[in-house]
Amino acid sequence: MNDYITVFRLNQYIKGKFDSDESLQNVYIKGEISNYRPHPSGHMYFTLKDENAAVSAIMFASSAKKLNFKAENGMKVLVRAHVSVYPKTGVYQLYVSEMTQDGIGNLYAQFEALRKKLQAEGLFDESHKKAIPHYPGAIAVLSAKSGAALQDTLRTIHMRFPVAKVFIFPVPVQGIDAYKHIIATLKGVDRIGFPVVLLVRGGGSIEDLWNFNEEALVRAIYEMKTPIITGVGHETDFTLVDFVSDLRAATPTAAAVAATPNEMEMREDIQMHRDRLNQVIMMRVKLEREHLDRALHHYIMKNPEHLYENEWMRLNNAKDHLAHFGKQFVSTHSHEIETRVRQMDYAMQAHMKSARYDLSKKAEKLDLVSPLKILSRGYAIVKKEETVVESINALKTNDQVTIQLQDGTKEAIIK
Repeated sequence: MNDYITVFRLNQYIKGKFDSDESLQNVYIKGEISNYRPHPSGHMYFTLKDENAAVSAIMFASSAKKLNFKAENGMKVLVRAHVSVYPKTGVYQLYVSEMTQDGIGNLYAQFEALRKKLQAEGLFDESHKKAIPHYPGAIAVLSAKSGAALQDTLRTIHMRFPVAKVFIFPVPVQGIDAYKHIIATLKGVDRIGFPVVLLVRGGGSIEDLWNFNEEALVRAIYEMKTPIITGVGHETDFTLVDFVSDLRAATPTAAAVAATPNEMEMREDIQMHRDRLNQVIMMRVKLEREHLDRALHHYIMKNPEHLYENEWMRLNNAKDHLAHFGKQFVSTHSHEIETRVRQMDYAMQAHMKSARYDLSKKAEKLDLVSPLKILSRGYAIVKKEETVVESINALKTNDQVTIQLQDGTKEAIIK
């Protein structure tokens, strides 16, 4: 009959094997820090990796406080540790007692080099950032189909701005060439013309997030016409798409918040402004009513003729003054006016006499040159086909002509 043991007993047994192996009690390993997670207690949890493998590691606060540098993702380090098993999970890990720097990790170096290159080209300049719409009617969300990041994003959008229509475009967010699928989807979404696009995924190590550091994806986002918000990883995670996007959010949830107004806050704000406007209107109505009451009880309203009686008196006085001034002016200047009138009449008569004389002289001169005057002295005008004949050469035998004399015309034929 077989004896069954518990999982915990099995893990304890394996842990004993590790702990009793002297070659695992003091090992020296070099690698790159990844998935670094400092604990408030001072413990440091991280992954130590190289190009081919990775292993979980922990450095307790008592050892971590002796470090003379700040551990970061991508940092290459040299560690002294012992290897053991955590019985609760059955996972073996490194328990690090000492750690020193060994240069910058390859991935981190690639990240920095590409970041500096793209920044020098101007891809991260604020002048290229597009404004995020305040009230988007539709939102396109690119994320892993079954990821928690997508659910957090959808839940936040629905809670804050449920009137917005959300269109989900599933994309791979991890693995070889995942960024190529993201690029293809982004180009299609950009052609549709959504008000705003969200590109989100949860946290992870630098290698998990590396697709979001690919140069091709960064340039594709730079070329987009649609505003895009990125929420990739946790608050401390930065990828190159965060620098090129129109707005970087610390988390997927923060991206959803940045893309939407808060409907509840909007309603409260509208209500507050409505109440304030009502107060202002009521106060204004009250003041105007008081002004109206005072006006209605003013003595002028009881005796409206008082409004114009003074002006009426001024008008009558002006009319009397004007009539008196007219009579006085005529009386004072009557002789001068009569003299001026006689002078004007004499000047007019003299001008008319001179004009008649000039007209008579001009008529005499005109009469002297009149063709009729010449005809009266025995001359004639010969016309051929209504044209005056000026030379004998213009006439031929048997031509019919018209001869105009003083008292009429006759037809003639040239012989």
